Amino acid sequence: MNGIDAMAEVAAQSRRLVISCERGQGETGPGVLVAVQDAGMVRMTSRLLFEPFFTTKRDGLGMGLSIARSIAEAHGGRLWARRKRGSRTHFLPPASGASDPRI
Repeated sequence: MNGIDAMAEVAAQSRRLVISCERGQGETGPGVLVAVQDAGMVRMTSRLLFEPFFTTKRDGLGMGLSIARSIAEAHGGRLWARRKRGSRTHFLPPASGASDPRI
């Protein structure tokens, strides 16, 4: 929803939301790297993006990404963002059954 909301001010023909996943390597071993990239206006400060009550939305509370990061880290994963023609948010949960060669 953050990616979709971020593109509200972008011309319709320029809106693009890309969700991808691939093998990743976390601190606790292999996992699945999930990335969400939007073409929204870049107003974020990576350093503040996950701080409680920081928001770039008019009607935002600034709690969603902070809570999501806390949940990811509590389960041994990571959640971070980078600027890249909009923003790209990455989520790397730990793999359960990491010894399974299909992961």
